[in-house]
Amino acid sequence: MAVQKTFKREIAIALLLWLVYVVEVKDVAIVEVLVWPIFAFLGAAFGLDAYSKQLQQPPKSPNGRGTESSSQYTSGQDQYPDGGYDK
Repeated sequence: MAVQKTFKREIAIALLLWLVYVVEVKDVAIVEVLVWPIFAFLGAAFGLDAYSKQLQQPPKSPNGRGTESSSQYTSGQDQYPDGGYDK
């Protein structure tokens, strides 16, 4: 399955560059109207991208040893095959 690129970050950077141009050339009133939507899109584009990248990574245990339980070796074999009962 091919993932289709959405160009959210590239559009956000282009809008930011356009806003810089508008600040230099146009009136202050138009800049006041354009600042919030552009920065909201910019934050959403980069914020959602960072969040989605965090979701794609497998979770790690707090001690960094993996997900095996304490009675198992890393190979999945039980350390105590008889259940730990005394005979």
